[in-house]
Amino acid sequence: MTRQKKELLKKINEIETWIKVDEAFGCGFTPPDAYDSLYEEIYELKEQLAKLMHYDSVEAMYLDGRGTVRYTGSDDPEDHIPFE
Repeated sequence: MTRQKKELLKKINEIETWIKVDEAFGCGFTPPDAYDSLYEEIYELKEQLAKLMHYDSVEAMYLDGRGTVRYTGSDDPEDHIPFE
């Protein structure tokens, strides 16, 4: 993974962590739209990440099924069928 991708993931994680901490310490008293600008920033960072990973959009990045497997109910890894 390139350094730029790692930096984007680190920044996204920092913002999401800050939101979780603020919600925990705020005891539910924050206004409903208090984090809108932060969520917009997260989405912009995810768009940059998707472009670096050669996807057209964030949605395409999340809906990419490569590297996932379908569970067939068996505990034997040989019975797991990869998505196509």
